[in-house]
Amino acid sequence: MVPSDDPQALVRQLALRTVLPANWRAGLDEVQQQGVFVTPPVGGRVFAVGADLGLRASGDAERLAVLLERLSSTFGHAMWFTTDDVAEVHGWMSATRGQLERGYAFAGDAGHVFWHGDVTDAERELGCFVDDPRDTSDDEVKWWPDTRVVCAVASAWGLDPGRIEGAAAPAVGYCGRL
Repeated sequence: MVPSDDPQALVRQLALRTVLPANWRAGLDEVQQQGVFVTPPVGGRVFAVGADLGLRASGDAERLAVLLERLSSTFGHAMWFTTDDVAEVHGWMSATRGQLERGYAFAGDAGHVFWHGDVTDAERELGCFVDDPRDTSDDEVKWWPDTRVVCAVASAWGLDPGRIEGAAAPAVGYCGRL
């Protein structure tokens, strides 16, 4: 997500290939397995969503951190969130003026796969990274994120995914590949 009213500017900054216009439904359907859907502007923000922005291989979090730094150099600020309870993949990042301020990613059996910056006040208030006292296993990690945590971090950082106004409005965005 970047603050902007110009989806084409985000398409250019992402350097998407094979770019085609798409409405919300077609765009979101298209990028489930591969690709990126750059949304029409919603409340002064443009979102980029899709499988190409997920964590699928080692090194993806570092690649995404570099991408966020680049986007924040252009747009002033950029945030990234991912969550998939089935695959047990979750994460969040925030960059401002070309610098990654905070980044975290968790990938199932691999555990905590990316960590950048200090725990934010919002993460601390949400109880992130605090061992669950009910966990009596001998697992090294006794805290892990889920969709609820990712959405709560997004909300605390000023982007409540459940309250994105205008996402149902008829408008055209763009689909492409990174």
